Amino acid sequence: MTLMMVPPPETQVEHHLGVLARTGVARPALEDALTTIVDAAIELTHAQQGVLLLAISSGNLEVTVARDAQRVSLPLHQVQISQGVLRRVMGSRRELIVTEDEKDSSTARQGSIGALGLHSILVIPVDKLPLAEALDATVAGRQSELLGVLYLDSSWPFFHLDREALRMLTRKVVMVVENAALFAALCEKARLDHEVEITGQIQRQMQPAQFPRVPELEVTGFTVECHAVGGDCLDVVKLSDRCHGLLVGDIAGKGIPASLLASLLQGLFVTIGALDFPPEEVVSRVNRYLCERSPEDWYATLFYAILDSSGRLDYVNAGHVPALIRRCSGKVESLESSNFPVGMFSDAQYTRGTTQMEVGNFLLIYTDGIPEAKNRSSEFFGEAGLRRLLQEFPGQTVDDLAEAVRAGVRAFTEGAPQSDDIAVLAVHYRGASLSTTSVRPATAMRASNALGRSAPLVGRSAQRRQNFSKRTDHWHS
Repeated sequence: MTLMMVPPPETQVEHHLGVLARTGVARPALEDALTTIVDAAIELTHAQQGVLLLAISSGNLEVTVARDAQRVSLPLHQVQISQGVLRRVMGSRRELIVTEDEKDSSTARQGSIGALGLHSILVIPVDKLPLAEALDATVAGRQSELLGVLYLDSSWPFFHLDREALRMLTRKVVMVVENAALFAALCEKARLDHEVEITGQIQRQMQPAQFPRVPELEVTGFTVECHAVGGDCLDVVKLSDRCHGLLVGDIAGKGIPASLLASLLQGLFVTIGALDFPPEEVVSRVNRYLCERSPEDWYATLFYAILDSSGRLDYVNAGHVPALIRRCSGKVESLESSNFPVGMFSDAQYTRGTTQMEVGNFLLIYTDGIPEAKNRSSEFFGEAGLRRLLQEFPGQTVDDLAEAVRAGVRAFTEGAPQSDDIAVLAVHYRGASLSTTSVRPATAMRASNALGRSAPLVGRSAQRRQNFSKRTDHWHS
């Protein structure tokens, strides 16, 4: 006959904790570890039944594990416990032993010990903070978050209780539950990171794969996100053989919601712009769609323009930072805003501006991540900084201009953390007399943690107008 050596309770607990560490939050491993702790408590106290109750989101306790002295799991819904004793422990946060012959008759009535056919009940709170000091039959500790309760009962008295071993078991419960919660949080973070990556891939695929190079104009652009995904967007849409639509948008907010709205905004302009409407009608239709279909705290500033081969530029600046035109003389002109952002007011009226591009002129459309970029002294780059950069621009091509903007802002910020997304669309008008027609790949650049702003989300109200007005103060500094 072979005798099976049963390891002591502490060894069994450590074994299951090791399994839990290897398998993470896998439910079987978590249940095994908690079940082993309850079995060990029953063995240490010679109890007939052991129950582990854990706190749930509502603040109540829920039976998680129920075992008998034969190491058999009990149906959780059939477990009987003394609610009166349980309430006392939850209120005092102290270990409590109640016996049938206790003199306090009210406690006996509350505990219903006789009704349950029991002689003794032992309840130990499972607190996140360590227990501080022992006082006779109770253990006092600092008030803290109650993680759960270890409940043991028996038809006979508890003799020779090893209180330190029981406290060790409750500490193991804390370790198991908190480690499981931490692992669950890590798994959730990994899931969210994966979703963000997928969102970023989709957003990148929606950006122009090619920028036009036609006789009349040459275009390039780039974006710099301050997080994995951004709320800025840009696009160039061929409307006809003579016209191109130019879009730069800035969604209020950041992260996945802002990137989703940015993608929606792009799609709307590609679809509505192709209907050959003037820019103010395109923006009005986009605004009505967003007001009807998007949450109230979603809005976007944007600059949308139609440039034809003659150099005529019709544009709508919807609450956006002013686009800038650099003339051949070095003079810089602003295309200011006279309209509300889209998504704020369904009845907003949009008006267009018109200007004439001349051969050799550059147009720069950008988001407020450029003027609101800050250096380590918390100074803003401002529209003035961008104007100086354009006035001093010595280059000849649109690529030179895009790189000058990128390098200029990078030099100004001196490596300070970026707090807002950036989008830049640069256009070089070359006149209608050139004969070469080709397409070159887009040079959209994406990076993280380089520059900065913070845009509040506000409701559709008069307060929204005031908040938006305050937000533009940095643009002209």
